[in-house]
Amino acid sequence: MLSASESPAPDREPDREPGRPHLLLRAGDAVCALPLAAVRRVVKALPVHRLPGSAPELAGLAEFAGEPLPVLDLARLVAAAPGATPAYPVTVIAWAGRAQDRELVGLAADAALEVAEIAAEAMVGGGSGVVAGEAEVAGRAVRVIDPAELAGDGREAGSPAAGGAG
Repeated sequence: MLSASESPAPDREPDREPGRPHLLLRAGDAVCALPLAAVRRVVKALPVHRLPGSAPELAGLAEFAGEPLPVLDLARLVAAAPGATPAYPVTVIAWAGRAQDRELVGLAADAALEVAEIAAEAMVGGGSGVVAGEAEVAGRAVRVIDPAELAGDGREAGSPAAGGAG
């Protein structure tokens, strides 16, 4: 038991919330963080069938567990410049949308890197669209993805995220 003159252990900050686990992904020249609670599976890049006239962020449709799966291009979603040719591209099967009407989507990424803890107070900037903000992880800037924004709204024709008039 601590007396009034003692302080808590130095390795623990009393007012700091613990971080939440996020899957770090490389997408073009950017590193993105997707909350681990939204990740269902990470698989080798799925074959994607382009859809004529679709928004550029929609890479196309793939098959997952016998069902069609919309696959979004993560680099385009976060406006990342192209990076090096990926050695082991992946598709992240993730829950998108609000809890009451979520759906599965695929996120095409150049690589799955690691799982890292990101505390809410570590995020800066009010992101727009799918980017909730940025955080620093191991000395690098990471774009934190909001899974609720991955479904529907930001990908519809005419929306600013889809490059339309809005």
